Amino acid sequence: MAKLIRQKGQQGATLIMVLFVLLIITMVGVLAIRVAMTSLNVATNSQIGQLLLQTGDTPNNQILNTTNLSNILDFSGAVGAAIKEHETDPGKEYIFCYKPTSSKKLGALVDTTVLVPPASNAVRDTKATIDSTQSNRTGFCNLEKDFGSGREAVVTQIAITIPTDADADAAPGAYLVRDTDVSSGSSAATKTSQQRIRVTTTAILPAYASASLSVIQEDCIGSATAVGYINDNTDKATVGKKTMADCLAGYGVPVNSQMQEINLVELRTQTQAL
Repeated sequence: MAKLIRQKGQQGATLIMVLFVLLIITMVGVLAIRVAMTSLNVATNSQIGQLLLQTGDTPNNQILNTTNLSNILDFSGAVGAAIKEHETDPGKEYIFCYKPTSSKKLGALVDTTVLVPPASNAVRDTKATIDSTQSNRTGFCNLEKDFGSGREAVVTQIAITIPTDADADAAPGAYLVRDTDVSSGSSAATKTSQQRIRVTTTAILPAYASASLSVIQEDCIGSATAVGYINDNTDKATVGKKTMADCLAGYGVPVNSQMQEINLVELRTQTQAL
């Protein structure tokens, strides 16, 4: 009788040992899955960041590397119009959506919206407004269809502003128009002028949004019936104000915002009557 009891005790101990080993294997498996998921998440986040960075660089390079200066200064485009507006009503933001498949030129004024930033003493969450004389709203990117490629992944909003703050690195009078002396018998004088231009590019990945895209569109960017936030808050008058990128990030939307400041040097030739 004692012998039978000993055999049952050994069988029970063996079963407990097997279950214990299975428990350890299960725990190791769960830990391995968690590590793999974390690694995958890190890799995915890195890939998303790289995709947004490269996408935002594309329109920047198109603006920076243009060989025809007249295309930039033309008043039918956002840059030229912003420079002209700055002379009488500074501080506005000219925004448009990057649409590489469009036959129109980059930043065509017909597809540009002019935003008026909130007052400098306004609270941080104050949104932009639209001037009643410049009511075009086609510059707002549509998060559901204005993709920059056939992959239909990234939407890119571009903002052109003319800085109102003084350039701390510029010499006094650096941005004034200058004339060279006309030598005897010469019929032309060369004028040189400089203009600072700030380009803010925001690349957006709508697929990761935590809310309805229509809600995000209305709140952050703007539409036919609503106006979102400014894109550039680096001037003294707008520093600290909430931006479109801040709003999108609040909805879990991956964004990459880049700012480039260009010092545009223009050479003009003036013909004199002899």
